[in-house]
Amino acid sequence: MNRLMQELGLSDLESKYLDEMQKIQARINEITAESEAVGSDIMMPLADVKETDDSVVVSVDLPGIDKKDVDISVSEDGLRVSAVRQTQKDLEEKGYHLKERSYSGFERAIKLPVAVRSDEAKANLADGVLKITLPKEVVTSRKRITID
Repeated sequence: MNRLMQELGLSDLESKYLDEMQKIQARINEITAESEAVGSDIMMPLADVKETDDSVVVSVDLPGIDKKDVDISVSEDGLRVSAVRQTQKDLEEKGYHLKERSYSGFERAIKLPVAVRSDEAKANLADGVLKITLPKEVVTSRKRITID
């Protein structure tokens, strides 16, 4: 933002648009924080975790990802989702050749609010949203403890 102001010949004191520019910069920072970078080429997708009476439902945004490129691992108290998106665009016009490739990875680790039965987990990917349903671990008995 400072470099843009310098290129426009505006100093901090001279700019009557400084407040607006600072608001824009703050909003850009908020947006980029929503999809925090895990590594240089790995992004952390947004996720929702919902607890029902008998299960935990996790929804993860994975736009443009094919289900064969998604890896899900579940433990009793944690979930890890990773995915890879590879695209290739070819363009041929009169004398021009263009071939562009992009690669992006997504990874998200989520601590689950309760223990789940990982062997009974189910997942569905539709419209860019991965929905994972994890049945809760059943508490078989409760013991009342008396205070001495």
